[in-house]
Amino acid sequence: MTQTRREKLRDATREEILSTAWKQIAESGASGLSLRGIAREMGMTAPGLYRYYKDRDALVTVLLMDAFGSFADALETGRDACAADDHAGRFREMGRAYFRWGSENPQKYALLFGSPIHGYVFAEELVPVAQKSFFVLVGVIGAAFAAGKINGEIPALKLPTSLKVQYDALKKMGIPFSGGVIQLALSAWAQMHGITSLYLQNYLSGMLQDGVGAFVDFEIEKMIKIFGME
Repeated sequence: MTQTRREKLRDATREEILSTAWKQIAESGASGLSLRGIAREMGMTAPGLYRYYKDRDALVTVLLMDAFGSFADALETGRDACAADDHAGRFREMGRAYFRWGSENPQKYALLFGSPIHGYVFAEELVPVAQKSFFVLVGVIGAAFAAGKINGEIPALKLPTSLKVQYDALKKMGIPFSGGVIQLALSAWAQMHGITSLYLQNYLSGMLQDGVGAFVDFEIEKMIKIFGME
């Protein structure tokens, strides 16, 4: 259906609001997000902007939806660069995609994994899109495990009872993998998050200069080796 002129203008204004919000996050951090500040930069009145987003939290939810979706898409693209039976290759490219997306989208990464925005309550409609990126990661590891392609010493370790209970609860919530697979996925996530966060805070680039890419690749290969992934 062809959009009317008013509908096109409204969509364009929504896009400008989002673009201005991302710019504000890049300059002041997610905690500094302000509808009045966005309206001021766009030359709008605050009441005018509220016609598009009823309050700050509504805008934050849309921004999170955008960031989570983009992140999950990047992980899927990395995963799908290799054949389904190339488990190590899919994990490798997914890890690279994780770091690449974070380094290329620092403001979105900060909104997802940085300091929480004071007073914001995670919206229920975000849960599926927020889970999607983790499901990509745990799915790659789970497929390798199911195919008998994970044979390292770490995966063979017995989980503490407290973790086993928690992972059993996650299975009941819809994560269809064993506790050992979930543990490996969380371990990989923690590793990639730490590397990406150090890079975005300029620690890695300050120490390694042009060697950051080689460092990232080495750490991913180390995880593949530790997991015994073939």
